[in-house]
Amino acid sequence: MKVPKGRNCRICKKRFKPLTMYEWWCCEDHRDELVTKLAAEARQKRILKQEKSRKKEAQQERQSLKVRKLALQPDSHFKKQAQQAFNQFIRLRDHDQPCISCGETNPPDLHGGQWDCGHFKTVGGFPELRFVEKNAYRQCKSCNAGSAKHGAKAATVAQQYEQTLVRRFGQELVDWLNGPHEMTHYRRDDFIRIRDEYRAKAKELKKKLEAA
Repeated sequence: MKVPKGRNCRICKKRFKPLTMYEWWCCEDHRDELVTKLAAEARQKRILKQEKSRKKEAQQERQSLKVRKLALQPDSHFKKQAQQAFNQFIRLRDHDQPCISCGETNPPDLHGGQWDCGHFKTVGGFPELRFVEKNAYRQCKSCNAGSAKHGAKAATVAQQYEQTLVRRFGQELVDWLNGPHEMTHYRRDDFIRIRDEYRAKAKELKKKLEAA
């Protein structure tokens, strides 16, 4: 390779004529300074590379730990998450609707909040309809909680719920909800899929409501 006629010193930027292709300093002092500078830069690069590698390993370890923890969780953990995501979506979907049972639009703040996702056919008695949107509507906590505690009130709440469904959607829907229905056997993967689906639907709906 041909030695260039001139180049700039990497330390002082002064123009000089190198004797070899690999000479980037105009004097011995600047040679020593450049060697020190390059050595420091190389050390810094090694430190940054090692730090990046450690962060990557730590991230991989955290992810691995998270996966192991999830693997130890029972199916009920994911069922609960799926139900919470579904319930949140129903409450958002019916944000402008009164209680499906009593028709209240501004119920008292009971049991930690005003609104629940109320199932026409209960989750406990009809688990196959637990994630069916046509079986779930916004319901005040008084109706939803009370209906499970007192027999007389339960009958009244259920009757009002059914009457509202007939009025809104027709008897055909109520007849369909009353079944019979094929039992659905949910697995862990089903709960995870349902959870993620309704989390996404709730997030999208919340954005639309905030933008309105």
